[in-house]
Amino acid sequence: MIKINIYRKNGKIIRFIVKGHANYGEYGEDIVCSAVTTSATQTLNGILELLKLEPDYKYSEGLIDCNFANIDLKGNEAELNILLESMYKMLEGISKEYSDKVKLIEKEES
Repeated sequence: MIKINIYRKNGKIIRFIVKGHANYGEYGEDIVCSAVTTSATQTLNGILELLKLEPDYKYSEGLIDCNFANIDLKGNEAELNILLESMYKMLEGISKEYSDKVKLIEKEES
């Protein structure tokens, strides 16, 4: 199962963690794992390459952990929020369609 944790502060996404595998299909043919990974990776690449932000992140087999809580947003808060909320909507849709393979958890931080 893929577990997605979305951490928010004041309603804004400040961190996301995608961990695990869907095991929907054979390795290299798992469309659920591919969709989740593509959404998170595309978002991270947009943050790094287009917005030129430097979040604290880890990217490895079965794990994407990206934290924005303590970074300089360089005036890109609106753009960052658009990227993150777009990713969230995509992952939310996948988790609803494949609820036995993907679990989305949101947490509001104080």
